[in-house]
Amino acid sequence: MRRAESSSVPAAVVRQLPPGGPLEEQRQDSAAAEVYREVQQSAAFREIRRSYRSFVFPATGIFLGWYLLYVTAQAAAPELMRIQLLGPLSVAWLLGLLQFVSTFVITWLYSRNARTRRDRAALGLRWDTQDQLR
Repeated sequence: MRRAESSSVPAAVVRQLPPGGPLEEQRQDSAAAEVYREVQQSAAFREIRRSYRSFVFPATGIFLGWYLLYVTAQAAAPELMRIQLLGPLSVAWLLGLLQFVSTFVITWLYSRNARTRRDRAALGLRWDTQDQLR
């Protein structure tokens, strides 16, 4: 650890510099950035990203469509939404509760998709990247 020139600066405040100095640190940062660029351009990374997008974009579109259908039905067909199904349970209540159910189902499907299709590949890519950075 380098000592401060002035005795008024506490030893705990003095910054510890890396062994090679700032220039060596910049070279290491540049090398790490190059490794990450290579990983980003790799086929494995593109496959992980493709797998993610092939699930998330359709699932988001379906959920938003389902939600907008519910909101539109509330505004455009109030008589339909008032129909009683079971006691006080109306069509509006049933569709509203199904919004929660669909949220949980999509969350479960997402976690299952991530676990079965992307996590192993991403972990392998992470280990390869860490090995290159050492």
